[in-house]
Amino acid sequence: MKRKFQNYGGDRHCTTMPPVKVTGGFTLNPAQTNLTAGAVVPFGTLAYVDEATRLATLIKSARVVAIAGDTKKVTLEADEFSKPLFIVGDIVAKDLAATLAVCPKITAVANTEAGVQITLNKAIEGLTVGDALFEVVANEANVKLVAEPNSITIGEGSDAEIKEELADTGIDVTRDSGNGEVYARRVPPVPATLMEGSLLKGTKVSYTNSR
Repeated sequence: MKRKFQNYGGDRHCTTMPPVKVTGGFTLNPAQTNLTAGAVVPFGTLAYVDEATRLATLIKSARVVAIAGDTKKVTLEADEFSKPLFIVGDIVAKDLAATLAVCPKITAVANTEAGVQITLNKAIEGLTVGDALFEVVANEANVKLVAEPNSITIGEGSDAEIKEELADTGIDVTRDSGNGEVYARRVPPVPATLMEGSLLKGTKVSYTNSR
């Protein structure tokens, strides 16, 4: 989508030590059209990268920080350092075992002092503050992530800004946090089913809950 999006500057450490960058670099998958030009990809965003095509697909996720009396209005964590990538039309779920029928679509997105408020076309049963929401797609009658992540993004600021043409957007990733760890509370959330202990499955990316 070719829409301008106000991004926010800022700089904070998201890892205890520099991670190991996958060499060669990648660009955004042109097929992933639900990304907004001008948005900044948050450090630590889950990604699937294809070594053959050099394309990267992003997996959107965010934490719930508030739920309105109208439970279809949900505020997601956002600050000067990071904002979620969700847009109108995205399907979201808190439970990856959910059926497609119970997963709502986003009908509106608004920036507020508390974070990014999304409006859903139906409420998510049992959703509470602290839960994580993930972008999902149909998998017959069920849902799945848009891709199975095999890395996380490590670009920051202007280096992580989505360009008008997705093919012009460079994406740096890591599969190995090296001698350090990723601060889990400072990056987009990871589904519990994709964690093996402190590691993102299939990678050497290690997370810590320290602040």
